Amino acid sequence: MRLPMLLIFVLVLAGCSLPVTSAPPELLPTNTSQPTATGSNVQPGAPPPVTSQPATSLAEGISYVPGSSQKVCQLTGETDREMKQPTASQTTSRYGLVSTDLGYSFEHNGKLFFLFGDSFASPTFNGKPNSFQDPPRNPDDNDAIGFTADTSLNPCVKLDFVTDSIGAYKNPVVMNAQGQPAITLRNFEVPVAGISDGGKMYVIFATNHYVFPSGPNKGTVTFGTRSVVGESDDNANTFHYLYDLSTGPNARFLNVAMARGSDGYLYFWGTQGGMLYRKSPPFLARKPIGSMNSLSGIEYLQAVQPDGTPVFVPSESQATPLFHDYLPDATSTPQVADCMGELGVDWNPYVKRWVMLYNCLNNTPANPRGIYMRTAREPWGPWSSAQTIFNPVTDGGYCVFIHRAVTTQNPTPCDQVSDPGRLNMSGGEYGPYFISRFTTGNSSTGISTFYYTLSTWNPYGQVIMKTTVQVSP
Repeated sequence: MRLPMLLIFVLVLAGCSLPVTSAPPELLPTNTSQPTATGSNVQPGAPPPVTSQPATSLAEGISYVPGSSQKVCQLTGETDREMKQPTASQTTSRYGLVSTDLGYSFEHNGKLFFLFGDSFASPTFNGKPNSFQDPPRNPDDNDAIGFTADTSLNPCVKLDFVTDSIGAYKNPVVMNAQGQPAITLRNFEVPVAGISDGGKMYVIFATNHYVFPSGPNKGTVTFGTRSVVGESDDNANTFHYLYDLSTGPNARFLNVAMARGSDGYLYFWGTQGGMLYRKSPPFLARKPIGSMNSLSGIEYLQAVQPDGTPVFVPSESQATPLFHDYLPDATSTPQVADCMGELGVDWNPYVKRWVMLYNCLNNTPANPRGIYMRTAREPWGPWSSAQTIFNPVTDGGYCVFIHRAVTTQNPTPCDQVSDPGRLNMSGGEYGPYFISRFTTGNSSTGISTFYYTLSTWNPYGQVIMKTTVQVSP
C-alpha cells in the first residue's frame, strides 16, 4: 500500500520470484469498563453544531515513556533477520509462506486471528507446486489469515494458518451468492480489519485499487476505492460477501480499525483511499453491536457539540474528520498535512483511554516521522496531540531490524536484514495494529504496556513491538 508511485520490482526471497507487494511505506520516492457514549442523532437540516475539535494537551492525556518502544520478536517468516534465529512460527517450512505484511488482529472463538496483506508463497510445499500461479492458488487472491491460541509472548506467538488442499496457507476469497468470487484481492487489495459479532467473524476487505496508465499521474497507485464486509461462520475458511462498507472516490472507510464500545455500539475509525491514501484524516462511524450482518443502522460522526455530545448522521458524505495533522510551513504557520493510512485503535483499561496508533511521514522537531499515538476518553475525542512513539532512526529500527539503503552516501551496509536484491531500498514502519490480548498495566498507577504488529517493508514482513505509556501527572 504505497503512494505516490507504483514501484514495480521483483522481490526475490528464498530463491523464488515474487510480485509487487501490497503495502510499501511512502518513503522511497518520497477489567476496567469503557466510557459510556451519550451520542445524539440529528436529521440532516438540523442546526449544525461545532464541527471541529481542537487537540487536547498532553498533560490531559497519556504520555509515552521515552525509549520504551522495542521489538519483541519477528512474527512471520522462517528466520528472524535480526537475531539470525528461527522464528516461533516457521511459516515457510510449516505453511509455505515466505513473507507477508500488515497483521490486523482480533479475537474470535477463543483464538487470536491475524489478517495479512499480499503474501508470497514458496515454490513448492509438501512436494507439490505452491507458487502464485499454481492451483489451488488464484492470481486474483494473494493474502493470508493466521491464528493462535497462545496467551504468552515468550518468545513469540506461534501462528497456525487457514490451509488449502495441499496443506499450505490458504488465500482468503470472498464469495457471492452464486459461489463465485465477489471481489479481487490482488496486489494492494487486502483484508484491513476484523471483528467477532454474534458468534460470526466479519472481515473488511479493501479492493478496487487502480494504477494510472498514463498522464501526469502515470504509475500512481490509488489504494482502494471500495471496502466490503465478508462474513465467516467457519473460522475464516470461507467468506461470504454481505455489503459494501464504503465505496467511491470519496470513500472515508478504506483502512479501518474496529472496536466494541461499552455503550452498545461497534465503532469504526476509517481513513480514505484513492488519491488520499496516507494523506487522510480519520473519520468515525458506529452501528449497534450484533448488527454487523447488515449495513443497516450505521451512522457517521458529523460533529461534536460544545458540551462534548457527539452528533451522528446516516450519511457517510456528511462525516467530518476527527482531527487533522499539521506541518509548519516556511513561516512556521501550521498547515494541514494529513498523513493517516493504516491505523489501530484500542481501549486501554489501565490508563482509561482510547489509544490510536498510525504511521505518519510528517517530520517536525516536535514529532519526527514514524508511528504516532493519540489518546481520547471517548471514541470521538477530543483526541490528544500526537506523540511519536517509534522513529526508525532514534528508536533502534534502522540498522537493527529495518534495513537502511546502501547508497553513495552510505556505501557500507549497516545491517544484514535486507531482502535479497533490495540493498538499495530502505525499509520503513507502517501498519501498527494492536494485539489487545497481551496488554498489561496497573490501573492504580496509570501505567500500561501495549503490544502491536509493525510492518517493515525491507525486510518484507512484520515484527511485534511493545510500548509503555503512563497517565500524565
